[in-house]
Amino acid sequence: MNNTFSALAGMAYRNLARHRVKTVITTIAVAVSVCLYIFVDAWLLGINLDSERNIVIYEIGAAKLQTRLYFEKKDDYPMYENFASWEPYAVALGEAGYDTAPRFVFTGTVFSAAGSAPMEFNAVDPGAEGRLLRYSGYMESGRYINPGAFEIALGSMAAEKLKVGIPQRPTQFELEGDILGYARNNGEEEFIRNLYEPASSRKSGGVSLFSAPDDYAGRNGNQRLVLKEDISRADLERFWEILDAGGRMDIKISTVIDLKAAPDTIRKERFDEDLCPKLSEAEQTLVLSAYGIDPITGDYYLVTDDEVLLGDILNAMVRVDYSGALRHVNQLIDIKVVGIINSPNPKTNANVGYLPLDVLQDEAGLMLDGHITELLIRSKKARDTALPGKSESPGVILASLESGLAARNLSLPRDLGVFGWREYAADYLAVSSADSVSTKIIIAMLFVLSFIGIANTMLMAILERTKEIGMMRALGMTDGDLVIAYMLEAGMIGFIGSVLGVTAGCLINIPMVAYGIDFSSMAQAIGGDFGYRITSYFRSAWNIRTIIGTGIIATVLSAAMAYFPTRRAIRMPVSESLRFE
Repeated sequence: MNNTFSALAGMAYRNLARHRVKTVITTIAVAVSVCLYIFVDAWLLGINLDSERNIVIYEIGAAKLQTRLYFEKKDDYPMYENFASWEPYAVALGEAGYDTAPRFVFTGTVFSAAGSAPMEFNAVDPGAEGRLLRYSGYMESGRYINPGAFEIALGSMAAEKLKVGIPQRPTQFELEGDILGYARNNGEEEFIRNLYEPASSRKSGGVSLFSAPDDYAGRNGNQRLVLKEDISRADLERFWEILDAGGRMDIKISTVIDLKAAPDTIRKERFDEDLCPKLSEAEQTLVLSAYGIDPITGDYYLVTDDEVLLGDILNAMVRVDYSGALRHVNQLIDIKVVGIINSPNPKTNANVGYLPLDVLQDEAGLMLDGHITELLIRSKKARDTALPGKSESPGVILASLESGLAARNLSLPRDLGVFGWREYAADYLAVSSADSVSTKIIIAMLFVLSFIGIANTMLMAILERTKEIGMMRALGMTDGDLVIAYMLEAGMIGFIGSVLGVTAGCLINIPMVAYGIDFSSMAQAIGGDFGYRITSYFRSAWNIRTIIGTGIIATVLSAAMAYFPTRRAIRMPVSESLRFE
């Protein structure tokens, strides 16, 4: 048996040598397909891994503790869905090995001297936030916020729109017409001029794609400028102080405080048309137990002060979006920009602001009175390079929290829940998965073309050797041996192509893993957001399973492509094969 197989393998190898041109062309096709698949798979894996890590370490942590209604309406930022007395939850989680960070998230509009922009605001505990997330370590200029002061750190893209912070890439006209206006004397004006240099003088290092031509060529003398690379920290601080003294860092936040409260009176028409049809039978019974009916007007009026009952009624009204359960208060907050964030995650650099939670507790802020919208959670032992594991899953965190509260004779309210980072990033994960699948399908089509080439090569080879096949069958070679011989021949083509493709794919992947490709110029051109949570370098990642599996699959499929042409040839009678021309 072994001798027969060796003889068949030797015959297949000699056939490859007899048809060198066809063998080389088909082998190259397989190699290119394998190489491209490995490269694209590694690149997409690297991009997605970096994006997912950036979501965890810069945005969310491993999970959030929130009200269930807030999670359902999270895209609307329902600030009225908040909770108080969160400190025991943080203590219980801390004893279980988790870091926590309280937040109050709301939206509003920022007004600066130069313009306005809608924004998302995160009111945070700066110390807790710094332990759990890493964006505070990426201050482009200025510093991170301190507790107890009305100050804010903005994302770099928001700062550029609002023209606050230190200008990073102004034009010559902007420098002359705006920035130099903050100088209080000639010395400061000269100091500011010396901080900038033409962008054309800056040499780009590494591989950078999609360079913006207007960065280097002046248009009507309006050339692009950039901050010098050798500026000292002291000079940046002095520049910031000059701009701050001129009022560049002073902004106002306009927002609406949404207060959730059961209405004292519900008009009959609104109850019958807007509220009642949307409530379940149990919820209708609940509402009717708390409201009496005016015998004259038919309107409903509140007759209870039971906090538990009122809480259940409010949840039911908010669930069906009954506007009468919300009271809106306009608020204007004066605040000073103290820092600009430019982290590896574009979400933190966009229209986002971070301000101290403690200054928003009274009437000068948002009248929070100790309430928060979420409690971020991450294991104290978590590594920034690793995604949350089983110990940071929502179920495990919830069990730890409930256990810690039970030890204190406390319980978690039923309207609160723990939601994992994957639930929050579900939309992004779905889109990235679809992108990955569609790209891989396109690359897989190259495989199909390669295998069609192999089938065509084998078909032509078999047609050319019809007499030879008839002679071997006449001499006693079985049909099974013929099929094996030609499948081995095709398999060798696939194997050689796979080895070359895997080798080339790995060689290309080495610099892609170490350095990647710089897309920062493209990011600037499209507003800093690719859709992925990456700001500049797209790096690959090693996927050993794909590297090995692609080679094996390519070899096996190549061998399989010879089966049908060979079976077609051996169906011809031996006598006809010998007469075939």
